[in-house]
Amino acid sequence: MTKTMQLASLCWALAAVLALIGCVNPRAVYWGSRAWQYRNPEANEPSAAAYAVQRVGAFVGAAVLCGMGFLLMHWENQSTYDAGDVKNAVDDVVAQLNQEKVLQGDILSPDYYLAVDTVMRKVTGEVLSDLSADPAGKTSDGGEKFTISSRKTGNPYCLTVTTGLSMENAPAKPMDVSLSATAHRGACR
Repeated sequence: MTKTMQLASLCWALAAVLALIGCVNPRAVYWGSRAWQYRNPEANEPSAAAYAVQRVGAFVGAAVLCGMGFLLMHWENQSTYDAGDVKNAVDDVVAQLNQEKVLQGDILSPDYYLAVDTVMRKVTGEVLSDLSADPAGKTSDGGEKFTISSRKTGNPYCLTVTTGLSMENAPAKPMDVSLSATAHRGACR
């Protein structure tokens, strides 16, 4: 159970408690729980209007909490990527990475993780997306691999990002070089 589902369940449990409180006779609650505190309980008893406001407030609070629970569940369902959504997002990430340039040369090597993270945020439009890009090691030509998948549904893709330049054939002065990205279904090996 995800944290969002736990929060929705908590909202519904609190809504049920408030609904029960609204169903109980508030006058009986006063005489059973608070009247003993006063020397003259009849003089300190809330008015009929106060009892009505308490009851209406309990039902309104229950309705608001119930709505929040449904809103959280709706948000949970909207932010989950299924297999088709993951494929579309990976295709968009590859297309945008192929248009990116990074600084490379001399002792500088490109920061592939930063490039992938930046592009993923652009593609998903979310800071806390259901998609994750986990580093999966280096390639033989100096690039890097990332496993992109949905945290909730899986559906992994292996993203490989390179510049085509290794440290051996890097230019003497730092320069902008284009990224080259490819992806295939399945986790990186």
